[in-house]
Amino acid sequence: MSALFCLLFIASACSFTVVGNNFDKNENASDSVRLVGGRSLCSGSLQIQDQSLAQSWAGVCEGALDRRGAEVLCRELGCGAPLLQGALSPLGQTFHCEGNESKLMDCNRTRTGPETCPTLNLSCKEPLRLVGGASRCEGTVEAEFRGEWRRVGTIDPWDLEAAAAVCRGLDCGSPVSAEKRYESDRSEVWGVFTYCVKKSSVRDCLIDHDSSDSHLQVICSGWFKSRVSSSHNLCSESVQ
Repeated sequence: MSALFCLLFIASACSFTVVGNNFDKNENASDSVRLVGGRSLCSGSLQIQDQSLAQSWAGVCEGALDRRGAEVLCRELGCGAPLLQGALSPLGQTFHCEGNESKLMDCNRTRTGPETCPTLNLSCKEPLRLVGGASRCEGTVEAEFRGEWRRVGTIDPWDLEAAAAVCRGLDCGSPVSAEKRYESDRSEVWGVFTYCVKKSSVRDCLIDHDSSDSHLQVICSGWFKSRVSSSHNLCSESVQ
């Protein structure tokens, strides 16, 4: 598989490292916290694992985190900023974070015994963006990993079904257009297999690749909403 990917992706010799969760253990994956049951590694129900729990995974109750704790968690998972929900509260929190910790389990904790409670569900922003378009919901796909933003490329056909993962991750509605383009200059990219993206998210399927001349273009339905909103505002100002 590795040799075949290299031969197809670029004509010259190449090397890559699998970094996405669906192919190997993600370098950003934590061994003590995880979000499960969501659409990607960046969303779901919070579970923790430590020695006091006999190395088993256990859910965390609603209200166990405040904003700073959620920021620590999302950063530990290699995701973007938390999308705060009503379940995040400083009252009765289990984790007391300063906000600069590298891991959630490094925060001070108020330990409580087993209890029945609603599980904390949390979503973090996907480390994903569209650049060069008329709005944040249109443009070239770029992803961040290990603090580095790169274009995303693929050897596979790029279609609307795969682009849906991009629009979903950016909260930009549904895909309207998906296109793979080529440029004369090569640059470093994060590679993906589209079959993986269709089942999960771009974040979960990244492949560390050296260079490519292809890039992926996406237009999401959120682009039309923003244009309509802008046109409406301009018309309102004209009437005044």
